[in-house]
Amino acid sequence: MKNNTKHKKMQYIGYTLVFIHGLLLFWAIGGFIEMILPKVPWKPFTNPDFPFWVLIIHWSSVLFASLSLLYGYFSQWNKTPQIMAVAYGLMALVCIIETFGYMTSKTKYLAMGGEFLTYTVILLLLFKSKYFIAYFN
Repeated sequence: MKNNTKHKKMQYIGYTLVFIHGLLLFWAIGGFIEMILPKVPWKPFTNPDFPFWVLIIHWSSVLFASLSLLYGYFSQWNKTPQIMAVAYGLMALVCIIETFGYMTSKTKYLAMGGEFLTYTVILLLLFKSKYFIAYFN
């Protein structure tokens, strides 16, 4: 019974990851739309301090990460943990460029640390959790 409860909890974590990456997918699509259209019907996601080339790699890395997890989860692709390590590595690199090169917020380093912590926790789950190891094999 205890094992079944743990399995259910991990299953919910999987669903949460799918939900979050679904939101990231829409966020990335919205970001690309903002780059194409002169005006959008929502409050822009894009930081106006970022140059165009940074925005391209920013939205591309978010799109890559979201699509990779969604595809990997639904197909139970055995390379999902590895591709997510690449995806989060790209997103972390973009975060470093944005944080040290362009952001002016007083909390920019805290935000970067939170982002890196999130990537680390998710990757630990994907690589070390018995549930996800079995799920992706």
